[in-house]
Amino acid sequence: MTLDESLELLAQIALVDDRVVKVDEAEQQAQVTMWAAILRDVPLQFAGQAVGEHYAASAYPILPKDIAERWRNTVRDRLGRAVGTFEPTDHPHLDPDDVPGYQTALRAVRGAVAGGDAQPVAVGELMPAQGSTFGSRLAELVPANEQFVAAKLQRYPRREQPAGPPERAVHCPACGASAGRPCQTTSRGRRMTGTHPSRRDVYDAAQPTDSKGDQP
Repeated sequence: MTLDESLELLAQIALVDDRVVKVDEAEQQAQVTMWAAILRDVPLQFAGQAVGEHYAASAYPILPKDIAERWRNTVRDRLGRAVGTFEPTDHPHLDPDDVPGYQTALRAVRGAVAGGDAQPVAVGELMPAQGSTFGSRLAELVPANEQFVAAKLQRYPRREQPAGPPERAVHCPACGASAGRPCQTTSRGRRMTGTHPSRRDVYDAAQPTDSKGDQP
């Protein structure tokens, strides 16, 4: 608000509450200057609305801080409901590499939202509606992308795990290793590359009679 707007606001307030405006001319000038300084960021229309809301709930004379506080709360609510995103399509004149220009445009967007000249865009408004073209296209791309990744992986051979001793297929009575697991030393519990002799005996005993005859 400017000095003239502050004077206009005080004149409107005096019509409903003569306790606010000072009587002495020098005091009036100081009062207008103070109100203009405190309400410098508040639009005149909002200030008039705030005056009406104040007297609708309070019988005390209004102070400039009452209007400024209402304005801060309104700005905080507007910016809190905005996602804060910057839409480049709304500024086609900007060069993608123009960082100062981008910052200036972003401040202008936030200022417009804070001042009420632009409505905040909520997160829900950015999400595609169910059944929209974008949502349908995304659903088509997901399985297509999975097929693409699968085709790429087929080009690389899988590394097979090295085969261990055949007796690993049975339980080891010496260290208690289960089938498929390597044997461990009984003293320190370290993994063995080979197996305990008793495990080999268990494995041999489990083989068919014909297979035993072929073993060395």
